[in-house]
Amino acid sequence: MIHSKDMKRMLHITLIAIVLAAPFSLMGQNFGKNKVQYRTFDWSYIQSAHFDIYFYGENLQLAEFTSEVSEKAYDQIGLHLNWDLKKRISIIVYSSHNDFQQTNVTYQYMPEGVGGVTELFKNRIVIPFEGSYEQFRHVIHHELVHGFINDMIYGGSAQSLISNRIQIRIPLWMNEGLAEYLSMKWDTQADMIMRDVAVNERIPDIRELEYYMVYKGGQSVWKFIADTYGWQKIGEIWGRAKQKQNVEEAFEHSVGLDYKDLSKRWEKYLKKEYWPDFAGREYLEDYAHRLTDHEELQNYFNVSPAISPDGGRIAILTDRSGYADVYLISAEDGKVLKKLVKGNRTPDFEELKWLQPGLSWSPDGKKIVLAAKSGESDALYIIDVDSGKERKLTFDLEGIFTASWSPVGNKIAFIGNKNNSSDLYIYDLKDKSLLNLTKDIFSDSEPTWSPDGSKLLFVSDRGDHLLEPDEFSMIDHDYRQTDLYLYDLKSNEILRITNTPDSENYPAWSHTT
Repeated sequence: MIHSKDMKRMLHITLIAIVLAAPFSLMGQNFGKNKVQYRTFDWSYIQSAHFDIYFYGENLQLAEFTSEVSEKAYDQIGLHLNWDLKKRISIIVYSSHNDFQQTNVTYQYMPEGVGGVTELFKNRIVIPFEGSYEQFRHVIHHELVHGFINDMIYGGSAQSLISNRIQIRIPLWMNEGLAEYLSMKWDTQADMIMRDVAVNERIPDIRELEYYMVYKGGQSVWKFIADTYGWQKIGEIWGRAKQKQNVEEAFEHSVGLDYKDLSKRWEKYLKKEYWPDFAGREYLEDYAHRLTDHEELQNYFNVSPAISPDGGRIAILTDRSGYADVYLISAEDGKVLKKLVKGNRTPDFEELKWLQPGLSWSPDGKKIVLAAKSGESDALYIIDVDSGKERKLTFDLEGIFTASWSPVGNKIAFIGNKNNSSDLYIYDLKDKSLLNLTKDIFSDSEPTWSPDGSKLLFVSDRGDHLLEPDEFSMIDHDYRQTDLYLYDLKSNEILRITNTPDSENYPAWSHTT
């Protein structure tokens, strides 16, 4: 018999936008928790040296991308763990998150924050493509680490786990942290999170890592081990854990530290890295006025603020009720003026796209537009602020994100996903026409209008390819770097604004002359 604690380790879930996704996806969401099968999938598959990649429809190119990324990840993971897979792994690819939510591989409902899943029963990986090739690569690599661990520690299936009487308990931070470390090494998000906990003296004991910290905190622990003792220790620790059937003994044997001492060494490592930041640090309260307090509200998120045209109100996405809702608050003191949208309770607002929300006001301040999951697909909703009346806009797209209302008033820009691409769209409210501005393979996101409504600033991984070349392979492209681009609606030309080694995100226009 498999007990409940054993069941928990048979399913590894990857949460995208880790800092937000982990706690929120665990909260109770009454509506939509039961799966609905909206369609039947006609599956095909291709094979690589170590993987069987399943796909449907016109997604062969996506399957080939998956194959290339998976084999590259195989070499890196195998080297670090000193392990070769004993069994082939199946990777099941969905072309959207809405399709992914219908999977039968696991009975669990997959809310917006879940970017992929690895189950132990047959050691299968299930992942959706959500518009970003870098995010897709990251999730593939992350889940393959779980696949390797399943194969190495548990024998690659639940049957092997039971028949071999495997009793080892692997902490979440150890498993998820390694998956993050091997798939990302070190990234700006992890650096931001660990700097925050170090500077504010909130570094937890490794045994107390939870929620998003099992991912980014665990990632930091493995970075500490690799930097201090050498990356070869990673495979040694896991090999000893398999041999001893005890994780703490594996650390003691490999690096000479039990959990308590490992935590102390890790804490010193973080303080040495980040405490010099104290000297030049600015405090938010010195130059900004706080309107929401998650500790007082006992919630996790108050995000995606959108200031009304008159500057008096702010629309925010918050979980203060236990669900994702849209509230209007005062820009003066943060007082709640109105709950505008109740999320996670009805078919129309099943999910509010809180990872890519994009709340946006109409120029007259009477309406707000946002994207939401509605049944089997996504939709744009225009909400009358006073009456609460809704207008639903649907399109033949696999995903809709980050709506932005034009200052001119009659157009809404947003990101739409279709055919393994995320493009920049404009919907005209007057003539009800839909225009795809960037019809190419590149990943576009986060559109925002210039004050005069003549240009759109957006984020993309297109590099110097302002137009898609006739012959192009995404696998050979540097899709891991994003920069800011400007789309001129008069000339229909794209201008690259930034070109830096790091990725730029969340652009915003000033409204001053």
